Amino acid sequence: MMDFVWRVMFKKILYAADLGAFTSHALIHVESLAKSFDAEVVVVHAVPPLGEFAASVVKSHCSESAKKEVLGTLRIEGLLDTLSSEVYDILSNNAFIDGSLIDRVSGVFVAPGHPASIILYEAERLGVDLIVIGSHGTESLDGRLLGSVASKVLQLAKVPVFMIPMMNPAHALGMTEVPIPTRFGT
Repeated sequence: MMDFVWRVMFKKILYAADLGAFTSHALIHVESLAKSFDAEVVVVHAVPPLGEFAASVVKSHCSESAKKEVLGTLRIEGLLDTLSSEVYDILSNNAFIDGSLIDRVSGVFVAPGHPASIILYEAERLGVDLIVIGSHGTESLDGRLLGSVASKVLQLAKVPVFMIPMMNPAHALGMTEVPIPTRFGT
C-alpha cells in the first residue's frame, strides 16, 4: 500500500540542471526517481544575468556591434536555443539505468534570470510534485553546507525538494573520479 501512495505522489519531477561537472551524478538520481515513481521529468536550466562588472566592461570597452552581440536579446535567444539542444544531448547520452530517461522528459526549459527564481517559478507554473537539485554548483564547493541557489529553493519551494549532495559525488558512485560531460566539463 505504501508503495502505491509514493507512486501517486510524484508524477512530475522538475530537475534543476546547472550543466556543471556533476550533471552526470545528478542525472543518476533523476533517472532513478523517475523510474521508481513512473514520473515524467521536466528539466529547467537558468542562465544567470550578466554580472554588473562584466556588463560595464562590455559597455565601456567594446564596439557598438560587439555590445549588440553580447548584450542584445537576439543573441540571448540564440544562446537559450543552443543550451536547450545541449540539455537534450546530455540527457540522451547519460542513461544510466535502462536508457529511459530521455523518454520520460516532457520538456526542457531554459530561461534567463536568477536560478532560484526561475526554478521556483517554473515549478509552480508546470505543476510539479518534486524538485530535484544539487546541493552546490561546481563553483561553490567551498565547504558550505548548501549553495545559495539550493538554499533558496529549499526554503521557498511549495513542493518537496530532493537534494543531491555534491561534495563528493565520486565517492557516492563508488568511483575515483566524477564523469564530466564532454561539452561542459573542464
